[in-house]
Amino acid sequence: MTFKGLVLGTVVAIATLSAMATRANAQSASFDEPTVLETMDEVMTAESGDYSRDRSSLRQTAHYFGLGLPGRSAFPELELDRNSDAILEAYNELMLLQTQNTATIRVPDLASPYYTSLQSLPSAQSGTRAIGTELNFAPLPSR
Repeated sequence: MTFKGLVLGTVVAIATLSAMATRANAQSASFDEPTVLETMDEVMTAESGDYSRDRSSLRQTAHYFGLGLPGRSAFPELELDRNSDAILEAYNELMLLQTQNTATIRVPDLASPYYTSLQSLPSAQSGTRAIGTELNFAPLPSR
């Protein structure tokens, strides 16, 4: 009886554990936030809009008469000016994040084969001019 109970308990435990165990599934990465390029594109067209929106009759009328919200007229030059200001602000923010977000990594300089100058070679010193006088121009002949 005890052997049957032990076998039955083992079978029930294995069945329970196998029912609870699930197969490992790879997680799919879903990025809901826009990329940097998408964000810059949105910033670039925030005021003036894309081509199809900009060619509508309502937008053409707004461009002609400058109709818009108070303080934000719809003249194309002003819209582009506001777009450029927004792009500059976004660019400065990106540069700030890129340079000050992490610690500065310092690396040694790579070895360079350019430790000497061509003027220090013996063949360069065989001319008539002295080294360092290349910018001393000969005086112009008098007229």
